Amino acid sequence: MTPWLLLTVIVALVNLTAFLAIRGRWGRVTLALLAGALAGAALGDAAGRLTGLDVLRIGSYHVLAASIGAQLLMLLVLLFAALLPSGSGSE
Repeated sequence: MTPWLLLTVIVALVNLTAFLAIRGRWGRVTLALLAGALAGAALGDAAGRLTGLDVLRIGSYHVLAASIGAQLLMLLVLLFAALLPSGSGSE
């Protein structure tokens, strides 16, 4: 496993754990949140590299930008999950 991939997985898991702890519950959306955290960490690192955000880095990995990206994408996943029909309606 490459160091970039390992750092992305670690940052995503740490952010997912913090997100679920703050949210206070697990649910069916947890796997989607994991996918959002992974994608967000990768996109956040890329955005940090492109913008030159060098606040918190490990080598060439932009940890702060990756964490922000992971949190934003997990919020977006929750927003989309809330907008979907729940399936427990009386149709």
